[in-house]
Amino acid sequence: MKFKRLTALMLAGMMTLSLAACGGSASETTGGTSGTETADSTEKTTDDKGTDTAAGSGDKIVVWTLAADLEQFAARYTEETGNEVEVVVIAPADYSTKLTSALGAKSSEVDVIVGEPQMLPNFFEAGFFDDLSQYNVDDYKDTIVDYVYEAGKDAQGIQRALSYQVTPGSIIYRRDLAKEIYGNDDPEFISEKFKDFDTILATAKEVKDAGYRIFSDTGNLRWYVNTQEPWVKDSVLNLSDTAKAYMDTAATLYQDELVAFAPEWSAAWYASMAGELPLNAGWSDLAELEGAEMTQVFSYSLPSWGALIVRDNAADNKGNFGICKGPSSYFGGGTFLGINTYSEKKDAAWDFVKYCTLNDETAQWWLENSNGDVVSNTAVLEANKDYTNESFGNQKTYEFYMGEAQDIDYSVKTKYDDTIGGFWGASIEAVQKGEMTKEEAIEDFYMQVEATFPEITVVR
Repeated sequence: MKFKRLTALMLAGMMTLSLAACGGSASETTGGTSGTETADSTEKTTDDKGTDTAAGSGDKIVVWTLAADLEQFAARYTEETGNEVEVVVIAPADYSTKLTSALGAKSSEVDVIVGEPQMLPNFFEAGFFDDLSQYNVDDYKDTIVDYVYEAGKDAQGIQRALSYQVTPGSIIYRRDLAKEIYGNDDPEFISEKFKDFDTILATAKEVKDAGYRIFSDTGNLRWYVNTQEPWVKDSVLNLSDTAKAYMDTAATLYQDELVAFAPEWSAAWYASMAGELPLNAGWSDLAELEGAEMTQVFSYSLPSWGALIVRDNAADNKGNFGICKGPSSYFGGGTFLGINTYSEKKDAAWDFVKYCTLNDETAQWWLENSNGDVVSNTAVLEANKDYTNESFGNQKTYEFYMGEAQDIDYSVKTKYDDTIGGFWGASIEAVQKGEMTKEEAIEDFYMQVEATFPEITVVR
């Protein structure tokens, strides 16, 4: 029964699966310092960089992942230890189904498995991720950012996964447009323009009056819905005032044409980072929109990996962006590693997990090699906090994201968030488009929650 339900939830989760790999790809690198050793289990050697690794165990391990990042980690690990790692990268849309099918049958063909935060609760409940306490994982608790450590725990507080990344959120804005509209591009000043939904609406009108649009689409607001209150508390659905404000604000942004109508991941969305885009392009090929009214997008609400996307698609706008705080701190995505409960090579698997997530030198290498990914290692974040990023007006971006990561409240997250958030997003879309009234959309939302999660009480 548990397995059948997990499969159903995975299919629902795919609808909202993050399509962004959480790593960087180009341009700037950072300076910084090497870290200190952290690894401590199994038989080890120390290489010339001071990194503890398990030497030549002879156990080839297999890693299933939806992030190609781990191919680079594996190559470096093999070079340093002689231990072979086979990395199988599975398309995000297929990952949950493939993993659920294999581990539901208790397969030992894979040793290290991964999951994004929205997947983990169901994977944990299904028993796929092994208990890491047998490796004294709590000894490393202070090595990584708090919310990342908490995200790797199951409902009983048992540590089952760790991540090499943090993915805190941000408002990424155009400094040149900020100067034109407000005469001020300072991050603290712009942050005040995004401090709550009412202020965002006022800012959107100011930006439109200047000839631009505040966001590419209304989905930019979704990150702030359950950052301070859980969707479900004591088995009761919590439709918070923040969630309702999201609906009201999104509907106004949409109906008053205060956004550019360029969905995330569309051709127009990518194009907007470099300059003008056709208004209301949707998912169209830009070549089909010649002669359309043009605009520019003022800002994007995206986790830290989104800053890399903006940077890499900015073209001549590179250097014209800044980063500031939105209405609340949030995170989105991230690749968490754990050990397959049914693996027959658990010690070797743990050594690779530890190498990727808890080793200072690996974290510093990844920060530089990925050209901007924000690592979860607190010592390395601290060592690089003064790095100034020329793509963002020489802002200290690691310092900013480190602060946001420390402000994230993971206690409000539940296993229901991904699916219920998807239901709420669909209700908002129906109101935006005039397909339902607000009252009809809320009732439809309640009915979807009740039908999917009969254990949740819905109070109307």
